[in-house]
Amino acid sequence: MKDKIKLIVFDISGTLIDHGSLVTVHTFQKAFKKYKIIVRPELIIKDMGISKDRHIKKILKHSYIHNQIIKNKINEKNLYYNLKVNFDKILKTEVKNKFDYISGFNSLIKYLEKKNILIALTTGYPRPILNFILQRFKKEKKFVPDYAVSATDVKRGRPYNDMIIKILKVLKINKSNTIKIDDSFSGILEGKNAKVKTVGLTLSGINFLKRAHDRKKISNKIQNIKHLNLSKKFKNIETDFVLKDISELKNLLLDNFDI
Repeated sequence: MKDKIKLIVFDISGTLIDHGSLVTVHTFQKAFKKYKIIVRPELIIKDMGISKDRHIKKILKHSYIHNQIIKNKINEKNLYYNLKVNFDKILKTEVKNKFDYISGFNSLIKYLEKKNILIALTTGYPRPILNFILQRFKKEKKFVPDYAVSATDVKRGRPYNDMIIKILKVLKINKSNTIKIDDSFSGILEGKNAKVKTVGLTLSGINFLKRAHDRKKISNKIQNIKHLNLSKKFKNIETDFVLKDISELKNLLLDNFDI
């Protein structure tokens, strides 16, 4: 018997908003550049999706970064605090300047609403950024999620399950009736730890560091290879389903769930 789906929890960046990891990567690089510290994109992407406070701390602990701190004779006493303040300022500008919707956003939201499926959001962004995004959703798409949680609203961000557990309690939905969709491994682990169904997305900005119109220029062969490689990684953390992007979600729901 197919599980009845009553709630879908979406990640935001790279899942519903097209800028994917571009915003986070550029923000990290600009924040650290102030201290003449170079941060490679792959180091940032490695922990994409976790709370930004924790993300900054993890990057600071990396030997590659620590060596630059020593080389540049940077005072570490207030470095984390100063980076965080600078990061938050840059992040707001980056999100604003690169804000765009994933292709199929409108039709997907309307379809889920028609099926009476609740929509919730979780994000590693701090609450002020989430509020800005929610305002854009409401103004531009007339879309108001049933609930939205930031990593700064809970004790523990991804990969812990605090955000999803809060959503389930507020909306009074059982975990067996819930799906979490994300393009990051930490977001999928968030869903696994909450014991809900998980759907991983492979062809997003987090994996190509490009927006949709630029990703279209990449050959199908390269995209398919990337999809297969990332599918294996998603399966290694026991992701229930893997899709290229959210345009495939409707068929997945029809084939595998009671909606």
